[in-house]
Amino acid sequence: MASAGKSGMEIRYAVAAGLSPLEAIEAATANGPETLGPQAPLSGQIKAGYQGDVIALVKNPLENIHVFDHVENISHVWKDGQLVKGPGWRGQLD
Repeated sequence: MASAGKSGMEIRYAVAAGLSPLEAIEAATANGPETLGPQAPLSGQIKAGYQGDVIALVKNPLENIHVFDHVENISHVWKDGQLVKGPGWRGQLD
């Protein structure tokens, strides 16, 4: 797992290089597994049977890509389909 803010920095660099915010987010998330072809794990999509590592943000990153800069902008985290951060969760992320 990348440290907080590092993936966001890479997404900002992609936007600065000319990608739209959506294209940059897709390049950092969903498109990665596609490069492995048939060896790819079932990831990169929210779909039954796929590995479910997902975050929810407090703001829309398509409107402000800098939302990725600060860990406090992450409202929910699901790891392997299980909620590990969010309302009602009383634990600590590793």
